[in-house]
Amino acid sequence: MQRMRDIVGLPVIETETGKQISQIEDIVLNIDEAKIYGIITNSAKDLSSEQGISFMNILSLGRDAVMVRNHSVIQEATAFFEMTAIYYIKELFEKEIVTEEGLRLGILVDVFFDTSTGEMKSYQISDSIISDLLYGRKKMPIPKIQVIGKDKVIVPGTMKTLLYTEI
Repeated sequence: MQRMRDIVGLPVIETETGKQISQIEDIVLNIDEAKIYGIITNSAKDLSSEQGISFMNILSLGRDAVMVRNHSVIQEATAFFEMTAIYYIKELFEKEIVTEEGLRLGILVDVFFDTSTGEMKSYQISDSIISDLLYGRKKMPIPKIQVIGKDKVIVPGTMKTLLYTEI
């Protein structure tokens, strides 16, 4: 599993030429399916339209680079917005996670995912800087049902029992 924060900023490299064609600016998520839908790149010729790569066109998401066959996989990002539950990862970071009962679980700081399938596996949550240093950050499996608001993510009350600290 890999953290999404580690992907943002990586170079996008063509396997046909070995040339860097872009860099990752953001990640587009389909929250309903808990999957990466695509990535936003900085390859726009004119800055009026965002450019991106669909996840199915990514050959591999490595630790140091994202590999694609060639530059033809880059398309206008508007193609990503055909679905309703689409979010940029940068929009989700720093949102407060609260249960339906009103219990604050912490702040969303990262998302772990499977690099081969793009499936989101868990949220990484910070309770506070002191708690992070003393006990480590908590992880929570991705809830099947969630509401993403302007500054909060609302999750089922049962999620509080599924929080764990990875050792």
